[in-house]
Amino acid sequence: MAKWFEFEVQALEPIFTKTWLSIFPYFPGLHGSSYFLGVVELITVILLIAGFKRPDLGMIGAGLLILTGLVALSLLPQLGGLDSFIFKDIMVVAIGLTLLKRDLIRWKNNL
Repeated sequence: MAKWFEFEVQALEPIFTKTWLSIFPYFPGLHGSSYFLGVVELITVILLIAGFKRPDLGMIGAGLLILTGLVALSLLPQLGGLDSFIFKDIMVVAIGLTLLKRDLIRWKNNL
């Protein structure tokens, strides 16, 4: 959730300039791109929390979690190597799949 702060915008700059995501900042700019990612992360967290009561919303949140993790993992060949950034996203995808399975079972049982 640090996407709103200048230090995070600066940390994302190499990712936005050295990877296939370089097309993204042309539209909203570097700061706007960082803010957009922050909004997506915030919506994901809200949907995951809402999933405690409504599994359908949890499934959407888990899907967003998986999607953001896969996008980040797609940067691996262009970033050059494994680091904490990539390991975090492997865990994010695994957690998203686990939450999706849990919410899918809960949703199916509520039908």
